[in-house]
Amino acid sequence: MTAWRTASACNAGSCVEVAPLADGGGVLVRDGKDPDGPSLRFDGDEWAAFLAGVRAGEFDLTALAARTAGDGSGGDARSGPQRPSLAEFEAAPVSR
Repeated sequence: MTAWRTASACNAGSCVEVAPLADGGGVLVRDGKDPDGPSLRFDGDEWAAFLAGVRAGEFDLTALAARTAGDGSGGDARSGPQRPSLAEFEAAPVSR
């Protein structure tokens, strides 16, 4: 059985859930609103890169808005398309 975890900052079940793979080779990610739906698989290197990006503030919508305010582009032209915010994973304790 997969041990799915949800961030403690989750509100009303509309959050992303993660589960470590049994072989230690990465994680699965799914939509908490659709637990029987599909999940995404990320290997250890991909997951580490994602966590580093979260810790570095790459997904902070407030900072993104400040960088792009006034340019009319709706995005940061220097780095291409922006990813959605996953701030609930920023150092939040996990419930089991």
